[in-house]
Formats: sequence, structure tokens, C-alpha cells
Amino acid sequence: MPKRLMLSCLVTAAIACAQNAPPVSYTVVQENSLFGPATTMTVYRDGAKAVIDIVQPGTHVRSIYDLQAHTTISWDASDAAAECGNGTFKGDWGDPFLGAAALMDELKKQHATPAGTETLNGVSTAVSEFVMEGTTGKSKVWVEPKYGMIMRILMAQASGPPKVVYETRMTVAAPPGATFVPSCKAAAPVPTDEDKISAIVGGPGSDYAFANKGEPSNGGCMILFHVFRAGVMTPVTSGFQVVVDGKEVPVLANGLIRLVNMPKQFIMEVRVPSGGASGPIFRQCNKPQTTLLLVAKNWDKLGEGADWLWVKSGKFAGQ
Repeated sequence: MPKRLMLSCLVTAAIACAQNAPPVSYTVVQENSLFGPATTMTVYRDGAKAVIDIVQPGTHVRSIYDLQAHTTISWDASDAAAECGNGTFKGDWGDPFLGAAALMDELKKQHATPAGTETLNGVSTAVSEFVMEGTTGKSKVWVEPKYGMIMRILMAQASGPPKVVYETRMTVAAPPGATFVPSCKAAAPVPTDEDKISAIVGGPGSDYAFANKGEPSNGGCMILFHVFRAGVMTPVTSGFQVVVDGKEVPVLANGLIRLVNMPKQFIMEVRVPSGGASGPIFRQCNKPQTTLLLVAKNWDKLGEGADWLWVKSGKFAGQ
């Protein structure tokens, strides 16, 4: 068996001599230097609540798990101002007691043999010895037999004395309730389309929808197009050209453009001497007559940004 795979088994599972179901309330601290920089992982659990705290050189990440809802809250615990990151998970969340039978099978393949008992970190353990591929000395593993937790791995080296590469300290009791309370700052809510539109128009965002996203509607309608200044929502009535799918269309009185028989998706451009704005438009014909707006952040510098909006309701609807 490859050395790396054997080491992985040792990390993720305990000898299957365990006679009891794993506890659901505990604190497990594991120091691991099997594959690189020393890592200290502390796992706290109390029923459906769990915390995994991982410390490596230069990093300290803490995650709270809701084992029923399958959600997580994670943050950089080395930063007092860190924001919370929310996520979900499936399957194993990192329970340190899983995999006892798998490890026993692997140790049998390595012809592990019993080597007595020993009290380690205040816990009575069963000791086994085995010889790793690439070494001649004996390696040892200490296992707490009641639950099957690995308490220590002493690994023979190709040269030099054996090295402790994995050690566990375990307390079977409920951690303090404060352990499961996040100390990060709640992340700022992600703005919705309505929030973004409200900031553009200076009014209810629910009256509009972005015209360059979503599913185009079936059927046709007359589209009434206007250019507005953002915030104050005053119309721009002249001084621009409108091009649709490469063809210029006439600008009528008061800056109005009428579009009929438009495809589900088309390209609109508004051109001014200093630049312009263009974008794909997804047709929305839920009414016989629909209003489309280009809302410019700065009409004198159109290149600074503009947004294409369908009017769903409100005072500009149907105009």
C-alpha cells in the first residue's frame, strides 16, 4: 500500500476496536504534521452544533456547523473585524470519530500487531505496531478503545529517530454554549435588483426591471423608449441618436422613440458626441404598450454608466 494512502487512513479513521457509538458532545484537539506545516485542529460538538477551529502558520479559520440544517458560518479568526461567510455542506462535515473500521482494515494489511496498553493524555489506550513502506523501524498508533479515537501516531523515519506526527487530546463533555456563537461580523447583505434599481432611479425599485437580463417574453408590443437622468428622473429630449440592431431610428418630439415588431433580443445604442451607451435588450411585452428607459448617471459624460430598464408600473408606465 502506498505510504501516502496509509498515512491518510491513519489521519481520518480510528482502529475498529471501538465498542461504543461515538459521543455527540465533546472537544477534540488534534495536532497533525503528517504532510506539511504543523496544523492544530480543534473540534467542538454538542448535539447538532459543531465548531472546527484550524490553526496553521499564518492562518486561523473557524467554522460553525449546523448539522441539522447543513449550513456553515466561517471566518478568519485572526482578524477581529472579519466578516462572516455563509455556506452549506453535504455528507461528512469533519467528524473526527468516523472511519474506524476502514483504518482497522488498512492496519491489518500492514500486519499491525498489539503492543500492550498505555495511558496517554489521561486516556487509557491500546497500542499497535506496524512497519511502514520505506522504513525499517516500527511505527506505533495509540487508540482509545471505547470510541476508537486515534490518540497518537509515532512514525518511523527513513533516517533519524521516530517522530510523533499526530496527537489527540479529548474531553467527552458538552463545550460551553458560547463556543457556538460566531464572533465575526455579519456580512453586508447582497443588494437585490430592486435595491440596485432604487439607487438608480431614486424611487421604488419594484416599478422597474433590468432590460438586459431575464427571459424574453413571447408575443409583440409597441415599445416606447425614453432617455432619463438618474436620480432626478428628468427626461432628455434631444441631442442623441438611437440605433437598433445597426439601424438608426427617428427620435420624435420630446425625445420619444417608438419600436414595433422587435425580436426577443435586440441591440440598442444611444449615441452622443462625447460617447454613448449600448446593450442587449430582452423583450418584455406583457402589455400591448411597454416603456423602456435608458437611465444615465451623468448625461454630460454618458460613458460613466447608464442602465436599461423596463417600466413595470408607476408614473412612467405606458408613456
